Amino acid sequence: MDNPQLSFEQILNATVRMLRTTWNAKVCLFLQKDDQGELCVRAADGLSSKKTSSVKLDPAQGDIGECFSKNKIVETSAFTAFGALSPLIKRHAKKGYKFVLVPVSGETRVLGILFFGPFPNKEKILPREAELRSAGALCAVLSAHWRLYQWMSNFVPQLNHELRTPLTAVQGSIGMVLGGMFGQVGGDVKEMLEMAQKGCERTVRAIEDYINTQNPR
Repeated sequence: MDNPQLSFEQILNATVRMLRTTWNAKVCLFLQKDDQGELCVRAADGLSSKKTSSVKLDPAQGDIGECFSKNKIVETSAFTAFGALSPLIKRHAKKGYKFVLVPVSGETRVLGILFFGPFPNKEKILPREAELRSAGALCAVLSAHWRLYQWMSNFVPQLNHELRTPLTAVQGSIGMVLGGMFGQVGGDVKEMLEMAQKGCERTVRAIEDYINTQNPR
């Protein structure tokens, strides 16, 4: 893939679009817990991405908290309880209708929430729990791959800056000492410095090889 991050984003949004169509819902959102502990919209269909990009929700609040903390599918008509999301779904919130919150679970914890709706109150959602949880699991897998790619994208520059650069400086300094710039070095000290210099060379070479495999010319 020429741009994996873009591809993961497109796939995740396409998945949310498919879920909205499959469930005949007006809105489908995938909200994921960020590094600050808040739920943010990771993918959306039925609402403008510009409007949802700044939405932050408390994962411990009301029906959202019940879904998130108890790993439980929740049906709710409390449309005003969704903080910054409430104004965006207001036009879809009608009397006699409900929204559905589905936990998106990883192996050990809930990672986020799928937000569907609206559905008529009389429509039975829970008998299709397995389908809903499978949809959540799909979003979890796609999101995990996306986050892994983002981590790797940040890791390679950090590897170059935080490790290769200082190691190169250490290697150069050792070379100056061995070259006699600060006086003659011999015996065990010289042997230890030569070992350290070779270790730096091997490590720098390994880092360069890794970076080149990640950024082929």
